[in-house]
Amino acid sequence: MEALRPSSAIAYHSQLSNTWERRYRKRSFRARQIVLAECMAGRDIGGKWLDAGCATGTLSRWLAAKGCAVLGVDASREMIEQAIALPANREARHLQFQRGSISQLPLGARSLEGILCSSVLEYVADPELCLAEFSRVLKPSGLLLISVPNRNSCIRKIQRFYHRAGAAIGLSWAEFMEYSLHHYSVKEFEKVLAIHGFAVEKILPFGSGLPRAAQRNGRVGSLLMFVASKIR
Repeated sequence: MEALRPSSAIAYHSQLSNTWERRYRKRSFRARQIVLAECMAGRDIGGKWLDAGCATGTLSRWLAAKGCAVLGVDASREMIEQAIALPANREARHLQFQRGSISQLPLGARSLEGILCSSVLEYVADPELCLAEFSRVLKPSGLLLISVPNRNSCIRKIQRFYHRAGAAIGLSWAEFMEYSLHHYSVKEFEKVLAIHGFAVEKILPFGSGLPRAAQRNGRVGSLLMFVASKIR
């Protein structure tokens, strides 16, 4: 009997919680850590940060190791349970994990120095509601690091085709594409960020298992990482 498909992006990711940490051993997921390190290179970071859609907290722990006090928020109960259950380390005192919605954060206005939102916005119902909330809780000149699917990526187009082909014959190929609702060109997302009071400082294409040089090509990298600062 065919297994039932998850009814939402939250349910889909919840069923992956036990294996999520292992995904960072793959080149496609390590690319998320690499691009984060590139974005932070030369910056003196610290203070209070939010990891919005933190999953099991891999990138939350990376930020904590850099001296940030990090709150990781995720809508999946299973992901948060995994994040909390992982062995404690030196950064544990700088980390908190909480289940919740990134469009309704348990934080005061202008209370954060930075926000990381890695490959999450594509799955939410209303991305602009989340961006408005990010703008609310960031301090002036606060930093937003946010990655979204690259509309112009040949890799992304192949993933979309692969998913549709599988669905046509009753197979779940590239299943994550079933729940990926939003994708952007560089100009499209720059405009969206500007509406919510952010100025873009840097854009890095990345993603897939290809060598880093290929990922940085704007027609190849499946994701776009935007580094933006809050200007109002």
